[in-house]
Amino acid sequence: MNLLLAKLTRKQLKKDRFVEEVGEAVGLFTTHRNSIIAAVVGAVLLVGGGIGFYRYRVEQNEQARLAFQKAMDNYYGEVSLNKVPGRITFATSIEKEMKTEESLKAVAEQYSGRFEGKMARLHLALYQLRDGDPEEGRKMLEALIDDSGAEVSGMARKALADHLQMEGKSEEALKHYQYLADHPTEMLPRERVELFGLYDALLATDEQKALELVKAVEERGGAGREVAMRLRMSLEARLGAATPPTPPQS
Repeated sequence: MNLLLAKLTRKQLKKDRFVEEVGEAVGLFTTHRNSIIAAVVGAVLLVGGGIGFYRYRVEQNEQARLAFQKAMDNYYGEVSLNKVPGRITFATSIEKEMKTEESLKAVAEQYSGRFEGKMARLHLALYQLRDGDPEEGRKMLEALIDDSGAEVSGMARKALADHLQMEGKSEEALKHYQYLADHPTEMLPRERVELFGLYDALLATDEQKALELVKAVEERGGAGREVAMRLRMSLEARLGAATPPTPPQS
């Protein structure tokens, strides 16, 4: 009997403790009910807000991409009375210029802080250099060089260097090309700057250094080796000196 009572007592005690623990939990929830609900709601809103922001960013990315693509279609469009497959056509040069400038300015203003907006400003500068006010185009490129993005800054510097080179200002161009060769980017790798910029500037200022440059590129090997070899052979023929092809570094 005492054993049975002891078992019942222990069983009863367990039940009582379970009820007590449940009661404590209910009491805890009741006491902190508002803060718990606020935390849950906050978490839901945070997740929902994150999803909403992500969707907004995706939509903005797509809108910026499409707007810039449309501007580029105008930029590379053709003046023709006939349809050109895969190209936008304009009846007159004036129409093309108006549409191109209008679409580039719209992207540059609406997406000013984005890559697309900066690229639109870069093309507006190129447009000014080619068909508008060269001095204004140069100022626009100089402003873009100070841009925080390495790619846009690099392309603006390359465009400015090319413009200076075309104007016969090789000494000024040389400084920009050398900077780009020392600070390559994904869009402007070292060999591209060396062979399609720095070489021309050196050729106009110091032919021997131009020869040393293409020899160095040829020796390094890689994608630019064939171009470097052809440039070396052409320059050596001009200078009346020839050297055997330089084997690439192993």
